[in-house]
Amino acid sequence: MIKAFHSFWSKPNRIKNNGAVVIPDFELLVMVLSALTWQSLQGPIKMITDSEGARFLTEQGLAELWSEPLDCSLDEIPPERDAFLFWAAGKLAALQTMECPCAMLDTDMILWKSIEPLLNNQVIAAHEEELMPDIYPDPALFALREDYTFPEEWDFTKKAANTAFLYMPDKELKEYYVSSALTFMDGLDRKELDPTVSMCFAEQRILPMCIAAKGRKLEFLLDAENLDAQDFVTHLWGYKRILWESGAEREQFCRRCMRRIASDYPEWAKRLAQSPLIGRYSR
Repeated sequence: MIKAFHSFWSKPNRIKNNGAVVIPDFELLVMVLSALTWQSLQGPIKMITDSEGARFLTEQGLAELWSEPLDCSLDEIPPERDAFLFWAAGKLAALQTMECPCAMLDTDMILWKSIEPLLNNQVIAAHEEELMPDIYPDPALFALREDYTFPEEWDFTKKAANTAFLYMPDKELKEYYVSSALTFMDGLDRKELDPTVSMCFAEQRILPMCIAAKGRKLEFLLDAENLDAQDFVTHLWGYKRILWESGAEREQFCRRCMRRIASDYPEWAKRLAQSPLIGRYSR
């Protein structure tokens, strides 16, 4: 049995949406399937969020979706943490609260098969990523504060790792990774930063270097060269843009998700019928 968590730090979302929490219907439906499928195949999963996120999820009838009551630990993120530049920092803050072993799962990812056969006390991420310079530029280009330098033990030739899924087997690795990422965030001069570059470095490039520095191996759920040629995982990835831009595609996708929920989790299909945002797809 593998304990996992979803996370939702609502502050970056509210910054983009004039103070309101906005999650589109297709993301909510995938979140539902992600949580329910994990519980049916892997074990318990919790949602770590903040008070505003918990209020939104409760309004949508989703407060009881996870194995435990909603956890508002992300209220404790320091107010000085830049939610625009470090929009996924909530994932790291949530991971920091978890006991190991544990799995971190993005809300837009569904695992359709048990990962138990893959576990061997190694860290597992979603897939490897090439060091594309527009996303992962040369670290020498970062403007760093005078009191921060990159750790000498980091090997910058290591490829990045997509952390839409992350299995962390032990406390030592978790704490080294999270503290390294947060220290990097605090060590940046924020004058010339791109939010994609800064967050992807903190979350996804630092991880492989931390694992290697501890003499451990990093493994992956998926082959980066064949992300679409597998039936293990559904992850929205770039498909979100299509769903935003095409009303017909969005309608079809949402109804397909609701049919799957009705087939596999009929009690939840009944509950979702009352949801303000996604209830209409059950009719």
